[in-house]
Amino acid sequence: MLPEVGHFSLILGMVFALLGATVPAIGLVRKDSYLTRYAWPLSYGAFAFVGISIVLLGMSFALDDFSVAYVAHHSNTQLPIFFKLAAVWGGHEGSFLFWLFSLTLWSALVARSCRRLDEAFIARVLVTLSGLVFLFSLFVVLTSNPFERLFPIPLEGRDLNPMLQDVGLIFHPPMLYLGYVGFAVSFAFAIAALTGEHGKGDWAKWSRPWTLAAWVFLTGGIALGSWWAYYELGWGGWWFWDPVENASLMPWLTGTALIHSLMITEYRKALSGWSLLLAIATFSLSLLGTFIVRSGVLTSVHAFAVDPTRGVTLLAMLALILIVALSLFAIRSGRYFVAANFGFLSKEAMFMVGNSLFVVSMLTVLLGTFYPLVFQALGLGNISVGAPYFNAMFVPMSFILFLFMGLGVVIRWHKVGLEDVITRALAPMSVSIVMGVALSVLFERGINLTVCLAFITAIWIALSALQAMYIRIHARRAKGMRGVVWKQAAMVIAHIGVSATIIGATLVSHYDQEISSKMGPGDAVSLDEYHFTYQQTDLLVGPNYTAEQAQITVSKDDRLIATIRPERRHYTVRTMNMSEPGIAWFWHGDIYITLGEKLNRTDYAVRIQYKPYVRWLWVGSILMMVGGVIAVGSLAGKRVSHKRHQPKKSETIVIWK
Repeated sequence: MLPEVGHFSLILGMVFALLGATVPAIGLVRKDSYLTRYAWPLSYGAFAFVGISIVLLGMSFALDDFSVAYVAHHSNTQLPIFFKLAAVWGGHEGSFLFWLFSLTLWSALVARSCRRLDEAFIARVLVTLSGLVFLFSLFVVLTSNPFERLFPIPLEGRDLNPMLQDVGLIFHPPMLYLGYVGFAVSFAFAIAALTGEHGKGDWAKWSRPWTLAAWVFLTGGIALGSWWAYYELGWGGWWFWDPVENASLMPWLTGTALIHSLMITEYRKALSGWSLLLAIATFSLSLLGTFIVRSGVLTSVHAFAVDPTRGVTLLAMLALILIVALSLFAIRSGRYFVAANFGFLSKEAMFMVGNSLFVVSMLTVLLGTFYPLVFQALGLGNISVGAPYFNAMFVPMSFILFLFMGLGVVIRWHKVGLEDVITRALAPMSVSIVMGVALSVLFERGINLTVCLAFITAIWIALSALQAMYIRIHARRAKGMRGVVWKQAAMVIAHIGVSATIIGATLVSHYDQEISSKMGPGDAVSLDEYHFTYQQTDLLVGPNYTAEQAQITVSKDDRLIATIRPERRHYTVRTMNMSEPGIAWFWHGDIYITLGEKLNRTDYAVRIQYKPYVRWLWVGSILMMVGGVIAVGSLAGKRVSHKRHQPKKSETIVIWK
C-alpha cells in the first residue's frame, strides 16, 4: 500500500507543479494579484507531496518491500539499515526522485525567504521553478517510476552495488544534487529578469545568495566525491578526469564565474548580460551532468544507469530548456547590454578576464569529454582523450587564472593607474616569488617550473586576499567603524582554501611514491624512509560480506608509527570482490596500502603508496565551503538588519543585499 500512496503523492506533486506554472502565470499576464499569489502555496504543495513520496520510498527500503522493483534491485535483508535508506538515491529512479525533491525544496525555500520582495518578480521566479518541477516530475512518472511493482515477488533483493556500500553514499550524492539543482534558482532569477521589466541590478542582488549556497553544496559534493573515490576505489588517485567528474567540474567553473559576475552586476550595474548568460549556462551544464550519468553515452566508473532511451529523453528536455532560455535571452537581453565605464586596470576588468578564463576552462573540459563521442559518431573511429590532454590544457590556463584572481582582489574599483596597481601588488607578489622559489628548492633540491609556479600562485592568492582585508579593516577604522568585515573574511578563507588545494594537488601529483610487492606473514619491504612488515592475515565476517584483512605495521627510524589493515571483501549476493584500502594519514601525507589478488595460500599482491600532502586538497575544499557559508550568512545578516531598520512598505523591502 505504501508504494501506491507514494506514487499517488508524486502525481499530486506534479499536478501542484503544473498549477504553479500556469495559474500564477495567468495572473501575471492579467495583472491579477489574486492569481499571482497562488505561486507560493502551490510551491509549498509540490514540495510537500514530493517529500511524502521520497519518505515512503525510504520506508519501503527499511521494510524490505521487495515487491517494489527498485527496492528489489538495490537492497537486501542483510544490508545495514543506513545503507538501505541511502539506497533511495543509489540507482537511477531513486536518485532522480531525490533530484526532483531537491528542486521542490529549493523552490519552497525561495518562496519562504523572498515573501517580502517584489511580488510580481518572485512570482515569475516561482513559475519558472514550478515549470521545471513539472517537466522533471513528468519524466519520473512516465520513464523512471521508482514505485513500480515486481511480480512474482522475490524472497531476497539483489543487494546494493558493493562500491556504493560506503558512508560516502550517504552524503556525497545528496550534496552534489543540492548543488546541481540549486543553480536552477539562479536560472529562474535570470528568466524572471528577462521576462519582466525590473531594474538591471536588483535581480542580481536577490540571486547572489542562492547562487552562493548552490556553489557551496556543489563544492562539497565534488570534494566528497574525490575523497570517496580516493579511499574506496583503491587506485589512490584523487582526480581521474573521468566524464562524470568532468560533468560536475563544468558547472562549478561557470558557477564560480557567475558568483563574481553577479557582484559586478549588483555593485556596478555592469556585466548584466554576462550574469544572465552564465546563469543559463550553469544550470544547463548541471542538466548535462545529469544526462552524462544516466544516459550511458560515456563510460564511467561513477555512472549507474545505462539506459539510452531515458538518456535521449533527458537530452530532449535539456535541448528544450536551452532553446527556450537562449531564445528569450536573444530577444530580451538587449536592455542589459550597456556601456560600462571602467578601465582595464580595475577590479571590474580583472573579474571579467577571470570569468572569461573560467568559461574557456569549462569549454576545454567540455571538448575533451565529448570529443571522443563526436569523433565516433562521425564514423572516424575510436579515440581516447585522457589525463595528458586535460593536464596540458587545463593546468597552464589555471596559472593564468590564479594570477588574475590575485589582481582582482588587490586593485580597486573603476579605472586606476598603473602606479597604484604596482603599489598594491608589489609586496604580496615579491613575497610570493621569494617564498615560492624557496619552497620549490626545498622540495625539489632544485627548480621544478610547475612546482615553483604552484607555490608562487598559491602564496600570491592567499597574501593578496589578506592584504585586501587589512586595507579594508584599516579604512573602516579610519572612519571610526568597528566590527568584523564578514564579506572580506569570507573572501580570505575561500582564497586560502584555493591556495591549500593548489599546494596539495601539485605536491601529490609530483612527489607521490609507490611500490608493489608479493607479501605474506613475516615479509618486509621499504619505501623511502618507511618500513613495512606484514604481520598476519585475519578472516572477518561482515553484515553482508566476508573479508580477508592484512595487518601491516609501518615503522620509521625503528619506531612504530602505524598499523594499517587493508581488506579484500567478498559480497556473497552480488558475488563481487572489492578491495578496501588501508590508510594511515598524517599532516604531511598519507600511507596508502591496497591488498590485491591472492597469489598462493599465504601471499598477496600488495601495493604501497605514499601520498604527500594529499589531504590539503580536501582541507582546501572545506575552507572554500566555509568561506561560502560565511558569505551567505553575511548577506542574510544584511537582510535582517534591513528589515529591522526599514519596516515601511514591506511588500517591496529588499531582503537580500
